[in-house]
Amino acid sequence: MKKRVLAVLLTGLAAATLVLGGCGGKGDSGSKDGEKKAEGKTDIKFYGKVIEYTSGPKMVEALQEQMKDKYNIEAIQVDWSNLEKVIRTGLASGDPCDIYDYGTYDMASFADAAEDLTPYLEADPEWREAIGEDALKPVTIDGKIVAIPWESNFTVILGNKALLDKAGVEVPEKWNYDEFKEACKKIQDSGAAPFGNSADLAHGEWMFRPAMLTQVLDNNTYDKYVEKELSFNGPEGKAALEQVKSLYDAGYMYPGEGAVTVKSDELKAAFSQGKLAMITDIGAGAKVTAEEMKESGIETVVIPWPSAGNTPALNGAGNCLFIPKSSKNTDAAVEVLKAFTGPEIQGIHAEEGYIPVNKNVKIEDEFTKELVKQSLTCVPDVVWPAEMNDYRLNNLIPDLILNGGVDTVINNLEQQRESALANE
Repeated sequence: MKKRVLAVLLTGLAAATLVLGGCGGKGDSGSKDGEKKAEGKTDIKFYGKVIEYTSGPKMVEALQEQMKDKYNIEAIQVDWSNLEKVIRTGLASGDPCDIYDYGTYDMASFADAAEDLTPYLEADPEWREAIGEDALKPVTIDGKIVAIPWESNFTVILGNKALLDKAGVEVPEKWNYDEFKEACKKIQDSGAAPFGNSADLAHGEWMFRPAMLTQVLDNNTYDKYVEKELSFNGPEGKAALEQVKSLYDAGYMYPGEGAVTVKSDELKAAFSQGKLAMITDIGAGAKVTAEEMKESGIETVVIPWPSAGNTPALNGAGNCLFIPKSSKNTDAAVEVLKAFTGPEIQGIHAEEGYIPVNKNVKIEDEFTKELVKQSLTCVPDVVWPAEMNDYRLNNLIPDLILNGGVDTVINNLEQQRESALANE
């Protein structure tokens, strides 16, 4: 089965020692305009080969081919399990890679070390327009654009079209929890299980995060929320948790009593057997899942995520590319970034069923078009410390459904929030 990566949460595949050999060794001194070699080309160390995407190696090969007359591009495989360590080691060496991949919504961690790309984007308005202001917001730190997103990822719901049709469910452009639960009841009455979200693979917090984002957007408290200043013991936190809990309480979450601990493989098995109508997945893996289900005779469609209020919202994720200030080849690296985020190479990404960042890419596949529609509801979420993330991933849903309910979860979230603020 093909594997997909969710931002920087998957296990590493490349050996860090090999990576550090390519981006931390002593090199010849050079200028910011390019470190020229004997053959008249500039060597560019590109730490952005993502083999977990079927598009990744193809995109890198196309980049090398497109730039071969000017640059020798050394494409280095991303080591997800050691990503931050690899980057920090490279930066400390004084001879970093010229371009690094990192999480789009985590760039604040390297904002001080990253080149300000704002002047380059201002000098090339067509490039800036192709990426779009919304895509650039998460990588704009203190007024400076410090990276360029190259792909988008987020949570999606996939549906079994035959089961939805049998239940008489017409999927709208958007819906709220009440409308979604009406659809779940129809599905249940028709003899199928309505919906499933797994407890493994970092899916445990997927139900809560969009619900909370919708609530803070509806209540104009989004800015306070992302700054960690909004208490969970308020209308937003209570409403979000109550909406999520209502799906479990009504028996709509597969497989009933085991819904809190169900694994992703179990959900996909039930989906492929025609027992389960809707499952959660990552946007980057949705096309592969759909192709796998086709082998079982299942036609899969993209379902809008239910809103816990009026404003559709998803927690966005994805990857971007940044250039270290200490790169000896800044101008050349910018040119490589333009090519990688240009329509030709981004088109390869789209052809493989992923969501391109370049708005000029023409998408023919209807399934991918629906994914792109869903991506438009993505907004930056709070960047929490590891302790909060661990609680939301592993304990929030069990506490909500089995161990005390809404009040217990709010108390635990508040403790984590206050701890995060105290340690900033």
